[in-house]
Amino acid sequence: MLNPVDLSKVIRPDSVSGRDPDEIHKAVAWWVGSCLVLTAKVHGVVLVDDGTELAKAYSALFAQGAINCRSYAATVSVLGEGDEDLLAYGVRTFQVPGARISSAGDQVVIRLLAADGTVIGIGSGLEKISDLIARDKVPLPVNDRARGHIVYRLDLATHYAAAKG
Repeated sequence: MLNPVDLSKVIRPDSVSGRDPDEIHKAVAWWVGSCLVLTAKVHGVVLVDDGTELAKAYSALFAQGAINCRSYAATVSVLGEGDEDLLAYGVRTFQVPGARISSAGDQVVIRLLAADGTVIGIGSGLEKISDLIARDKVPLPVNDRARGHIVYRLDLATHYAAAKG
């Protein structure tokens, strides 16, 4: 691991979070994205952020990690700026897991949802992600054809907003 973190400080019961750059750094988002695809064994992920510059930076690396997981060729559907309700809507729509990345000041939070809409936390998959990171077993692509891609689905966020209110 090139830039290790103290996982005991950033792995929470229901999220990955910490102060940037003291406790957590942007590469952690890459690792979590890649490990989510591997542990869930999926070919797609939904991604939402809160619109802050820090969250957007973490989101960009999360997406890169997810598309670079082994031979999964995962599609990351970026919904853009939104809350956890938008994330849940995206997860239900695409029937894949998802992540919402937010920040307040230097505090960054990565919250994960399973394809069934439940929170991925300790006891429901986050410990597997943490273990892969701790053992430096973050998956890499096997070749260029195995790399996934990122699609921007801002239309889904617009549709959700219209339906919501």
